[in-house]
Amino acid sequence: MENETLIPAEQICIHYHIEFSFINALEAYGLIETTRKEETVYLYNNQIKHLEKLIRLHHELDINLEGIDAIQHLLQKVNLLQEELKATKNRLRLFENED
Repeated sequence: MENETLIPAEQICIHYHIEFSFINALEAYGLIETTRKEETVYLYNNQIKHLEKLIRLHHELDINLEGIDAIQHLLQKVNLLQEELKATKNRLRLFENED
């Protein structure tokens, strides 16, 4: 991720009206990845969309960090199962076309 654009966490907190402690908590749960350069904490640009989703879950739906962690885990499993199902359907189509 070194080639990714970095955004200062402080700017993100101001833009999304969130506390810096929320960023720290998300990182502690492994929900986002940050990096430090000198005394400044940065987030990778490609994580902003994911962060927005986490902010909505927490603020709009009032889901705590443990709940967000569980939701993320379940969503990852669902995505994996969808990919497996897609691959299985593609293999099945190959067998159906051979007839």
